[in-house]
Amino acid sequence: MIATPIRLAKSAYEPMIKFVGTRHPLVKHATEVVVHPCATNGMLPGSKECIPVSKFMENYKPFRVVPIKHSANAGLSSSKTSVFVNRPLEKDELASIFELPARFRYKPINEHELESINSGGAW
Repeated sequence: MIATPIRLAKSAYEPMIKFVGTRHPLVKHATEVVVHPCATNGMLPGSKECIPVSKFMENYKPFRVVPIKHSANAGLSSSKTSVFVNRPLEKDELASIFELPARFRYKPINEHELESINSGGAW
């Protein structure tokens, strides 16, 4: 038997999404401009006491990178920041990450994970 629109309309539509709790109240925001609680001297945004961003950025001095000053006994190359010293390993030191216990080693990516990555996460 073919379902007709009348038969389908007998049962009321019930959405599949169930919302938990009650509706959230609508927050009434102030329509007038008010002073921010952290503002000094009751300064309003956009008032003549506020300086524009362009003026603030003129006086703004960004972080400046300072080159490292090497000491006189730095070694052969002054361009390197560190010098390799071949020394024996101390206690609890490893020469390679492959010497780590199995629980700390990187696990190889299996075919299922690789397929998921290559498809963009879509199944």
